[in-house]
Amino acid sequence: MTKKVLLTTAFTALTFITLTSNKTGPATNGQGNKTGGPGSNGETCGMAGCHTSGIGTTTGAFEVRKRFKPDSNAIVNSYMPDSLYTVKFTGTHLTLTKFGFQLEVVKLSDSTNAGTISNLGPKVQSKTVGGRTLLEHTDTIAGSQMSVTFVWKAPSKNSGQVRFYGVVNAVNGDGTSANDKPSSPIMIGLAESLNTPYLTKENKFSLYPNPASAMLNIKRQSTDNGSYEMQIINNSGQVVSTTNTEVNNGVLEHNVNTSSLASGLYMLRVAHNGEQQVMPFIKQ
Repeated sequence: MTKKVLLTTAFTALTFITLTSNKTGPATNGQGNKTGGPGSNGETCGMAGCHTSGIGTTTGAFEVRKRFKPDSNAIVNSYMPDSLYTVKFTGTHLTLTKFGFQLEVVKLSDSTNAGTISNLGPKVQSKTVGGRTLLEHTDTIAGSQMSVTFVWKAPSKNSGQVRFYGVVNAVNGDGTSANDKPSSPIMIGLAESLNTPYLTKENKFSLYPNPASAMLNIKRQSTDNGSYEMQIINNSGQVVSTTNTEVNNGVLEHNVNTSSLASGLYMLRVAHNGEQQVMPFIKQ
């Protein structure tokens, strides 16, 4: 009987450690959203049943940088719709050197996902809870400072302000929730920018023939690789045609069918990675 009780007690203790340590991420362990933001019901890693000691002694910050020219890598406090950014989420503690985290990016207007996240680094995973995408650790992150980076594509136009919410937990690594030091909720807001930067004026796109009849040819040498969107806009400001092309060798060559367009003046808008260039042409 004593042996059975001891085994039962040991199993219960092991289960408790497994459920409360959240070593592989709170959402992964059924703890849900602990960011303190929308969908969390105000809960963080500093709540009962998670990690409750030393709340606020761990600190953290978000840093959002541009990935497009000009001024690539510049820190921003606003975003261009559909543009790419590098986001860094950091956490520090005076003595502890092992960390876990969880974060989300949502629109202020309706608390839904704001944009998309990609290029996750090591020990980072994506989980969906309540329709919201959460990033969290897959295992303890060791170091004098926790640093997690990922690529964020901003949401489309008219999404309004977006907010990043997160928590960082500095742990002692004993497999339990005792004596760990979770941060208070960490938040940064980015306003939607109303200004759209233009593609570099040098080495402009070539449009030919212009006037165009059945086909408009678009070419540009020595351009950045990646996806380009081409929109034809009529003189009333309406988008009448949208096509896309990929550049892999530094040379953009693309043809747009203009045979169905009425005669008149049009604008060709070329957009790439948050930047754009607008050029007039005539359909004869």
